[in-house]
Amino acid sequence: MEFHAVRLLVNDFQKSLSFYRDVLGFSEWHNDEQEYAYFEKQQLALFSHLKIRDVIGEEQPTNEAFYSKFLLQFEVDNVDETYRGLVNKGVRFINLPHDQVGWGSRVVHLRDPEGNVIELYQILKKEKG
Repeated sequence: MEFHAVRLLVNDFQKSLSFYRDVLGFSEWHNDEQEYAYFEKQQLALFSHLKIRDVIGEEQPTNEAFYSKFLLQFEVDNVDETYRGLVNKGVRFINLPHDQVGWGSRVVHLRDPEGNVIELYQILKKEKG
């Protein structure tokens, strides 16, 4: 497992993007439609909290203090094999491994003992057409 990035889950994507890009001067790749930005040098990503809720299946909490504020992201060779190995160790997952085609990734999500969200992902191989 290799550390990839800390992903901050933000309520106002454009405001956060502007802060990290324009105020702090971080260089980034971003996608306005997906509300995602990645600052490679800093290993920091921004992602819309509303968008990730749909991916991980997090319900709308009644108290904002219970929102996930960040997500630790780790790249693995094979999401399904890693998932099975961790299930065998008693790890409970938020969702099942699934493709996020728009991201070009296969992902699965779990929480650590403190409730922090962890994403395991692998890059999907492109089919030759």
